[in-house]
Amino acid sequence: MREESVSSASKPGRIQEVDEQERELILAGYRMLMDRQPKTPGDVTRLWNALGSTTPQGGVWTINAVKRVFRAERTGGVVTHKGHDIGDSVYGAPLTREQWENVQTILDGRATPAAQGQGKRKHVYSGFLRCGYCKSIMRVQWVTDQGRTFRRAFCHSGQRTGGGQRLGCGKVSRKYEWIEERLNEVVEAALDRPKPQQPPGPAEDLTGAIRLLEDRIHAMRVMWKAGRMEDEDYFESLAHLRGELQTLRTRETAAAVRHSRAEPDAWTVWRDDSIENLERRRTIVASVIDKVEVFSIGRGRRKPPEMNSIKITPVGAEDQSRSD
Repeated sequence: MREESVSSASKPGRIQEVDEQERELILAGYRMLMDRQPKTPGDVTRLWNALGSTTPQGGVWTINAVKRVFRAERTGGVVTHKGHDIGDSVYGAPLTREQWENVQTILDGRATPAAQGQGKRKHVYSGFLRCGYCKSIMRVQWVTDQGRTFRRAFCHSGQRTGGGQRLGCGKVSRKYEWIEERLNEVVEAALDRPKPQQPPGPAEDLTGAIRLLEDRIHAMRVMWKAGRMEDEDYFESLAHLRGELQTLRTRETAAAVRHSRAEPDAWTVWRDDSIENLERRRTIVASVIDKVEVFSIGRGRRKPPEMNSIKITPVGAEDQSRSD
């Protein structure tokens, strides 16, 4: 790839110079990483080198150099200003924003554990599981024990809980698969349950408000390009308008998700277990399950756990108990 390629992510405004060959290389790497049987950044490195591609300095590709290409916001057309996401590039990018975010999830999954609160969820029920004793959020991770690789959910004794006032108790460590199967049954039963027919309320149509904000952003960009607006004023105003636009789009998306629960298409979303669909599946979970408390079942247990070893709190259950 040439000096003006996306690998030179630190050079503002250069992303428009990515040629078709470079775009195809990045898309080929994306498809390898997102495949049903995913390849590794090392596989992408070998492919790029085998095809005769070189780094901006003319050398061979390394795994870290390939990762830097896929980590660069400009590879997904994401424009930032002072660390804030202010929208999408007006120039063509090798990947869409959604594709770029999918790659970040893949790379995060292969990286060393991030600090608390960083990174994206990689398992459907991450964030919903609570330790049944100290109530801290449980972690989910892949482990290998005696040659067997599996996922476990555990209370981390080094993780602060209760507003940072105390540490997790570390009493619970359970196989994630059993918990996942039980919770899948709950979600699928909810999807099967017909919702009571209620008179439809007035639909919130945000199309006009979204279009108005988009027009304001476009008009402001024209002023800035014509030199009638200072850079600082432009970027600060753009960040503000982008924030308002994102809020409206989130409300629009949330309304579509609520509506999807009553439609057969929700089953299609739920059954698609690809990494690209993870957040949509988690949205369905969040409409059914508020939290799940997990209790210890002891070590060396051979028989299946009892159902009361987890306590599922459905959405709305706590509000109903308070009203009673």
